Amino acid sequence: MSGAVLKHAAAVALLTLAVPAHAAMYVSEREGAMTLTGFFERGDELRFAELLARPRTTKLKVVYLDSFGGAVVPGILIGRMIRKAGLATAVDARSARCDSACTLVFAGGVRRHYVAGESVFEGDSGRSGLGFHPAHTRDPAWTRAELSDKATAWMIAHYRQMGAPQAAELMRRAGFSNIFRPSGATALRVRIATTLAAPAH
Repeated sequence: MSGAVLKHAAAVALLTLAVPAHAAMYVSEREGAMTLTGFFERGDELRFAELLARPRTTKLKVVYLDSFGGAVVPGILIGRMIRKAGLATAVDARSARCDSACTLVFAGGVRRHYVAGESVFEGDSGRSGLGFHPAHTRDPAWTRAELSDKATAWMIAHYRQMGAPQAAELMRRAGFSNIFRPSGATALRVRIATTLAAPAH
């Protein structure tokens, strides 16, 4: 997406997804590794940019993820910042999940570690690992939801820009109200993951 298109997309997505006007992402950092947990919401992309700009005695190398997802545009922007900074991303399929918009952040890694992905039973079962589905819009009370073709198209474009265009097929394998979890072999095949090993940092 161009800068102008992305600005418009941000305005539309944040309105239609009805996300709160505060950041919900939680951050911890230790010895070259940052961990992001919680939902990605409006303002988290600005907070993440500030975090990247902080001086460090130990160079940041990898971003670990454990998130149910959140808004599409912050996910895209954080993913882009991770790629520009040359950072790896990691999800430990034994204990963490990276669902929905979190996969946009994961896709930004220059190396994408789907740790223990071989333990994931492929399909809509399980509570950990990578989780894909098309984008939805919801009303503020979360009582009504529908698919968003526009936001799904943004997600597909982001996967393509990050070098994993086939990740779009994982979204299509999810139903309206469930999440598709790829096995390690599938994640490697579609290039959303580059390794099933843990990062060395």
